[in-house]
Amino acid sequence: MRTRRDRLVQLGVLPQGAQPSAAAGAPQGKAQPGPAGHGTAAQPSASASAPRAKAQGPAGPAVSPLLELRNLAFRYPGSAATVLRGISMSLRPGEWALICGENGSGKTTLSQLLMNLLPMPKGVLFWEGREASRMKTYELAEQIGYLFQEPEHQFVTSNVLDEMLYGPRLDMSLEPGAPVPEEVMQRAESLLEVAGLGGRHDASPYLLSGGEKRLLGAAAQFMSRKKLYVLDEPTAGTDYAGAKVLTNLCRTASEEGAALLIITHEPEHFEDEADTIFTLDQGELRRSPLR
Repeated sequence: MRTRRDRLVQLGVLPQGAQPSAAAGAPQGKAQPGPAGHGTAAQPSASASAPRAKAQGPAGPAVSPLLELRNLAFRYPGSAATVLRGISMSLRPGEWALICGENGSGKTTLSQLLMNLLPMPKGVLFWEGREASRMKTYELAEQIGYLFQEPEHQFVTSNVLDEMLYGPRLDMSLEPGAPVPEEVMQRAESLLEVAGLGGRHDASPYLLSGGEKRLLGAAAQFMSRKKLYVLDEPTAGTDYAGAKVLTNLCRTASEEGAALLIITHEPEHFEDEADTIFTLDQGELRRSPLR
C-alpha cells in the first residue's frame, strides 16, 4: 500500500505530504471546509432519478472553455506509432461529455494526458486559458478529479469510511483518523448511501466486489469539490443497477456545477444526461450526434 501511495503522490494524484492512515492521529484544531474547488459541497440526494437539464448551447454570453485541446498529436516515447492525431475539443464549465471508442482507440491515453500523467506536448492543452504543460500535475489534481479504470489503484486506507474522508482530511491538513467537521461526515454518509454502501463503513475497500469498488472510487472522488471529474470506464463490470447508481453520483456532481468527462464503452448508461458525445476511432476524435 505504501508503494502505491508514494507513486500517486509522485504523480500528483495525491497531494504532497500524504500520510498513511493505518493509525489515527490527533486533530490539529478545529478545521473548516476548504473553498470552492477544494472543499465539500452541498449534501447529495439519494433519490435523484430524473435526467438532468442539459447544459445550454452557445446562446447568451460566451463561456470560456474550462478545458481545451488544440490539434493534439501523441505517440509514446520510443514508438513510431501515432496513438492520437489532430485531437481538438473543448469542455465548458458544467458540461457532461462522453468519449467512446473501441479498445486501443486511445481513450485512456487521452484521459491520462489530460491529467499530466503522460508527457503532454507543449501548446495543445489549455486549462482555464493557461497552457497545462506549464502546470504541475498536483495543480491540475487540485481542480480535476480522476477515477482510474481500476479504482483499487487509488485506495489508500483500510476501510470504506476512511477512504471517503481521506481527501477532505488532506484538503484541511488534518492528520489521518482525525475528526472531521459534521458537514463533511454527513456528506460522506450521504454519498455512501447513494452508492449503496451505507452499511459498509468498516469494510475493506479491497474486499468489495468489482462494482462496489468502482462506486466507492467514484464516491470518494466526489467528496472534494472539483471543477472537472474524469472517469475512466466507471461502469465496467457493474450491473444495470450499479450503473444507475453511478449515474446518480455523477448527476449530483453535475448539479453542484462540475463538468464531467466519462470514458466509456457503454454510452447508453449516460446518453440521457450527456451534453456532448465524442468518438475516438484509430486515434482521431469526432463529435457524435446525441440520440
